[in-house]
Amino acid sequence: MRGFVSSLFSLFVAAFSMLAFVVGSYWMATRQLGELQGVFLLTGYLLAGIVFTYRFLFADFEPLSITRPGRAA
Repeated sequence: MRGFVSSLFSLFVAAFSMLAFVVGSYWMATRQLGELQGVFLLTGYLLAGIVFTYRFLFADFEPLSITRPGRAA
């Protein structure tokens, strides 16, 4: 059950970060956000999206585990 919850949470965070990436791209296109700020924003959301998508797809991969393995909840 804990793997399912962390996998579902990872899917939610990945979807949110991709949505934020699109919104940040729109802000940069309409010049509401500076170039350097936009680059940092897009890089951060893109990396978070990649990590949490990988965590969603491979929930049993321990080095990216959100919870400590072998510890009772």
